[in-house]
Amino acid sequence: MRKPCSRPVKQHRTFARRLGEALLLACALPTLPALAATAAAPEAGGAPLAATSTPTQLLHLVTEEYPPYNMSGQTKEGMGEVTGISSRILQTLLAEAKLDYTVAIYPWARAIAMARSQAMTCVYSMSRTPERESLYQWVGPLVFNDWTLFARSGGSRPAQLQEAIKARIGSYRGDAIVPYLQERGYQVDVGSSDELNPRKLLAGRIDFWATGRLIGLYRLQQQGLTGIEPVLNFNRSEMYLACQKDMPEALIRQLNQGLQALDRRGVIRKIYSDFGYTP
Repeated sequence: MRKPCSRPVKQHRTFARRLGEALLLACALPTLPALAATAAAPEAGGAPLAATSTPTQLLHLVTEEYPPYNMSGQTKEGMGEVTGISSRILQTLLAEAKLDYTVAIYPWARAIAMARSQAMTCVYSMSRTPERESLYQWVGPLVFNDWTLFARSGGSRPAQLQEAIKARIGSYRGDAIVPYLQERGYQVDVGSSDELNPRKLLAGRIDFWATGRLIGLYRLQQQGLTGIEPVLNFNRSEMYLACQKDMPEALIRQLNQGLQALDRRGVIRKIYSDFGYTP
């Protein structure tokens, strides 16, 4: 019987080895359709991205305890959240714009400093004053805020702000009311927090308390205090989302257009109503 030739066996083994390597390589590489699907797949909640797109940047929102516009709250599950009229407006706006964001509460002076110095950071609810105009990019107005003098019940009730020129007026650090009054010659007792002012007023340490009308009424109810009432609305300010100067202008324009669309559809009025107020 003829012995089998060793050479063909060697060729067969070489061919099998190379075939196996080719199959392994084919399994390791995705097909062209798979690559195309990967490039077109949207991020969670976002629009499809091109293969060369960079990930969407995260927007950071900072604010203070300033009810009923922005304040701490709880979800139905008992988890902490930031709520309030301005917060709800922004949550709706950013959801419709499909933008990811974080939100946190800080002391007001720290919050406004963060929005000046940290990229992709915005602070709310910020009064838009001449002194602040060039420091930020602006989205809004979100809400309106009536600046009001509160006084002890039965005490002085000025008919106009000028009548309180010699009075001690309480406010707090970082609030736009402070420079507004100081530049006009009023004596302002600047505290570390607005929450302290109602009790300072009752104790006679200040003659008036200057704050937003809605927040003043809210704080009195929250602290269970009586004997204090609003006596004079002396200014109306518009409050905005104030963003760090290097924020892309296209993003600021998108947010302003989205906010105007919410207003036209009656969404903002509905949010006010949900919190028991009328804009």
